[in-house]
Amino acid sequence: MGMDDDLAGIDDILAELGDDDAEEEEEEEEESNQNADLSSLFMEPTSAAETSATPPPPPNDVPRGSVVVVAGGTSTIGQQLFRALYFADNGWKLRLLVGNPGQDIGKPLAALGVEAVEAGSGAALKAALEEASALIIVSASAAGGDGGISNEQVPALVAAIPDSMRRVLFLSSHGVERTDRLPFSLQNAWGGSLDKLRAAEQEVLLRAMNRLPSYTVVRVGKMTDGGGGDGEAGRAELAPGDALQGEVSTKAASMVLVESLLRPESVNASFSLAPPGACKLPLVPQSAPDAAYYDDQFIKLVGPEIYRRALMGSEGGAEYTAAELSEWLREFALRFVQPGSGLTTPVELDELDGSGVVLRFVQKNPNARYASFDKEETDDEKWAKAKASTKQSKALPDGALHLIAEVAPYARVRVARAEMGSEIVIKAMSEQTILETLDKAVSVLEKARAAR
Repeated sequence: MGMDDDLAGIDDILAELGDDDAEEEEEEEEESNQNADLSSLFMEPTSAAETSATPPPPPNDVPRGSVVVVAGGTSTIGQQLFRALYFADNGWKLRLLVGNPGQDIGKPLAALGVEAVEAGSGAALKAALEEASALIIVSASAAGGDGGISNEQVPALVAAIPDSMRRVLFLSSHGVERTDRLPFSLQNAWGGSLDKLRAAEQEVLLRAMNRLPSYTVVRVGKMTDGGGGDGEAGRAELAPGDALQGEVSTKAASMVLVESLLRPESVNASFSLAPPGACKLPLVPQSAPDAAYYDDQFIKLVGPEIYRRALMGSEGGAEYTAAELSEWLREFALRFVQPGSGLTTPVELDELDGSGVVLRFVQKNPNARYASFDKEETDDEKWAKAKASTKQSKALPDGALHLIAEVAPYARVRVARAEMGSEIVIKAMSEQTILETLDKAVSVLEKARAAR
């Protein structure tokens, strides 16, 4: 692969972006602080005595044969969810919380072996959850109201969760983080419904972060009762946070909830659902199994992923290999360890197991000195210097970006955040510079390959 040809023009792209001044750096920090991890804002203080007395949390998996409880299971989505849990074939004991002793839950749920457990009082609710490994809370907003759990019921439900529980899932709605944008601003204008739902989410997150191994928040829009059929009826597109909108079927939402119980990617994650194709990116073929499709969707939650772009031009015979694409990313990333990169936060460069590179943000070292920008260096010399600085640097790591090269399920470049502890502040301005430059560089690469 002619790397010099394919990278032609990247230096010009970097020059266009230019250096950001100190004022932009302050703006970055202010914007980033608004996106700080919730755990640093809401964690309750714990004394040393409490810490030493607290046993280590149980594993965050949901074992075969364990008890899975659904609150809000008489809703349309709740009934579809019970079917999905049953046919997942994990031997789970399914339990439905009801308000009245002896409440009729209907023949369809009874045929699935669902146990109705009365939870009308605080003591009964605690007893109903005592042996459970997982609790799925179906919000009345997500369920369309009928049969779901109201925002006012969430605090008592969350307070009853035992410390032995492994996972709590909350089915919420689109828009809780976008109340300043249409159409959600209109939806929230009357009574602050989305603000109240966001507060209910926080109840779940606070309980989980203080006592439980893990939580998952899944946000949906309007759901259609398209439970039957094959193909895309059981599929939805995922995106971290609250980024999507659009209708999905109850079958797809149920399948995602079941997948969330089983997948490590969903641990301590919040994400939204939309119909397949909502992100306007290539998808795993419809003929592929659901497991392969959701492998590709749930990987977005790792980091989380903040950029994905398919590489065009392979139809002309210019196929990409993993080694070539990884080498291209390496040479691209070298530009950011040099002065004039446009980043407000310094970076160090490292390899990523032959499938890409790591750009690691570091806290600025006043004693650090850049080499002369006018000095000519080969790419190999730049790479050797970047590797040496990574191994010997005394600068403190401050978050990172993984630039990932992949050729399956299709040729693409992805970027995901990494090494993001609760104390790490997102480098919004530097991330934007890297992603904008990468997007332009990929266009240069595609044109060079298409011209062959």
